[in-house]
Amino acid sequence: MKFFGHTLLAAALLLALLLPSCAKEESESYATYEKMALASWIRLNRPDLEENLQEDGGYYVDVLKVGNKDAAPINDTICWVKFDFSGRDLSGNIILTRREMDAKLAGTFTKYTHYVPYYRYCGEINTSLIEGTRLAMRNTLTLGETYYEKYKNERGFESREILLREGSEVVLYMPSSVVGGAEGDGGYEGQYTLDTNRPFIVTMTICDTVKNPLESEGSAVDAFCEGDGGLRVYDTKENKRPEKADDANHPYNITERWVNACDTVPQVYVDYRYHPGDAIRFPERYQSAYEPYAAFDKLEQDIADALKERFGSEEGTYPDVKELTDSVKMDGKAKIWYIGRFLDGFIFDTNIDEVKKLIYGEVKSTGSAFEYTPEEGGAISAWYYTIPNLKFGQWAAMVTTSTNAYGSSGVSGSSSTSTTTSGYSSSYLDYLNYLNYANSYYGMNGYYGGYYGGYYGGYYGGYYDYYGYGSGYDDTTTTTTTTSVTTEIPPFTPLLFQIYVEPSDEADEE
Repeated sequence: MKFFGHTLLAAALLLALLLPSCAKEESESYATYEKMALASWIRLNRPDLEENLQEDGGYYVDVLKVGNKDAAPINDTICWVKFDFSGRDLSGNIILTRREMDAKLAGTFTKYTHYVPYYRYCGEINTSLIEGTRLAMRNTLTLGETYYEKYKNERGFESREILLREGSEVVLYMPSSVVGGAEGDGGYEGQYTLDTNRPFIVTMTICDTVKNPLESEGSAVDAFCEGDGGLRVYDTKENKRPEKADDANHPYNITERWVNACDTVPQVYVDYRYHPGDAIRFPERYQSAYEPYAAFDKLEQDIADALKERFGSEEGTYPDVKELTDSVKMDGKAKIWYIGRFLDGFIFDTNIDEVKKLIYGEVKSTGSAFEYTPEEGGAISAWYYTIPNLKFGQWAAMVTTSTNAYGSSGVSGSSSTSTTTSGYSSSYLDYLNYLNYANSYYGMNGYYGGYYGGYYGGYYGGYYDYYGYGSGYDDTTTTTTTTSVTTEIPPFTPLLFQIYVEPSDEADEE
């Protein structure tokens, strides 16, 4: 018995040692087979890329554009990269995309999705990129000699070694080992998902590289305000903000429209004199081939008209802000209606139904005023510095860097789908059963066809119609699928808000 026990123990130990080994061998074998399959696909479909295999990562590269030769390569420093891309499987099915046209082609385009380049950190350690794309950005790409000679004049190659930079465009054919999970969300998904352990094709264009994203967005915010009526920054020394509204240097009276909301908080700016009749100047408008942004000027006018009709703020009759009621202060409860936008004019959020209808063509949920008491929080910190100084019944516009909004992480876009089904009623199922029975015996092609079919068909048709089983009964199975999409707010992204604060309840009572 002791020997038998020792034998069982030894067998168990041997099995425990063999199982991980077998699993590892199976995993390694699968990776090997996948690379062989990708190599075969390249040989059949893109034989000119066979010699462009990159040893670090085992992917193939097709360099379409070398990029701006005066721009520093991405691997010159640790930086943030803006890049446009679409990803497909080997059959050409779109898996995910940042490109509006590809989303339209895939049938996944939404009016809630901001189709702009991806903005991510690209350093020596990968944090959130598909590994193959990071390797292509950070490493020197080596081209085969035959490929180089074939395309050097057409594509401007000066060397067989390529470094990606602003303006570079490449196609990467990657094994799953440098892909990981590849799926989109928030309108960036394709019509298919990529199966596990399958190669992935990415077409990628480098749009910009940013060493200091905070400095970059700060410059963008300053430039926006300068171009939209001018900017004045008050300080705590010689250029103090006047307390009296009749002072010539008070925000109500100066030439510049934008001023800093707080002396100690940089790059949170307010236009206290904004009202819906003012046209906001967007320096780089969101580019779209589809409604509503394809007709940008018309959209802006329609929004202005809707706001004036809803809130009664006609240009010329809008009350002077100096004559409005008291400001919200820190402890006041403000009921706020807002439109949240990026600096290209794209609307990422609003609680105003008339604007939802114009932008999305629908109102999925009825909007209500956002109730906000500054000292209690509950909103981005830019509102904390801005809302207390606004007056009840006032319009205003506010712009902020991400430092006082959603920061270096941003907000991920998302897509959620819900399905509802209404089934057949029991009476309708009974009707189908009776109808099948009648057709089989009395119909034109049934047992009693011809003359009897007409006779019995007429009789029984009238009979079943009379008792509610007839074809006039319209209860059918209906499946309704509803997809809700929330807009992505990328990292280090400035935001613009158009804000209306409702008159206070006390003012209404008076």
